[in-house]
Amino acid sequence: MSDHAASSASEDSAKRSRRGQSVVEFALVLPMLLVLLLGIADFGRVFSGGITVEAMARNAAEAAAQEYLQLRRAAAPNEPNATDFEAVRARAQEVACEEADTLPNRTQFGGVCSMPVIATCVHDEWGDHCGSPSGTVLGNCSAMVAWPPTMVNQAGGLPYVKVNVCYRFTTLMNVSDLRLPLGWSLSIGDIWLQRERVFTVADY
Repeated sequence: MSDHAASSASEDSAKRSRRGQSVVEFALVLPMLLVLLLGIADFGRVFSGGITVEAMARNAAEAAAQEYLQLRRAAAPNEPNATDFEAVRARAQEVACEEADTLPNRTQFGGVCSMPVIATCVHDEWGDHCGSPSGTVLGNCSAMVAWPPTMVNQAGGLPYVKVNVCYRFTTLMNVSDLRLPLGWSLSIGDIWLQRERVFTVADY
């Protein structure tokens, strides 16, 4: 009887020890699992945001090229004036800002998006006509740090419109130097999505 009681007590102690070990292991693994799950979710969000920014730059460049074409026809045979080029830039910003409507960090004031930052440049036979970016250019917007760029005729002599877009994407877990088990650390912060698109103005 006493041997049975001692054996039972020993088995109970072993079960409690295993449960305690499982709890400790789970506590060690849980932070990494959470980071992994949030990372997967953020990857999907970044991928979706990248598609939106891509469409934003492409559609803005196309709309600006169409606007420039109409103004160029109206001004022919003379060069479009500064007001015309400002209208082209305004059209590009309007279209890009509309495309950015689904992005969480979109900031608009007075009909102009300050986030994402949008810049438009027209290149034709009279030269480069580049406007200022629509928002504050931060160091992270490398595509616009040196705006207006030195443009190269990429359209075989045809005029073209170039649109640069820079968007700040905020991750779900915005942390700096997060300490993980086993001496690991992780920093997750803003991701800057940038796209540049050129649209040729072909007047057939």
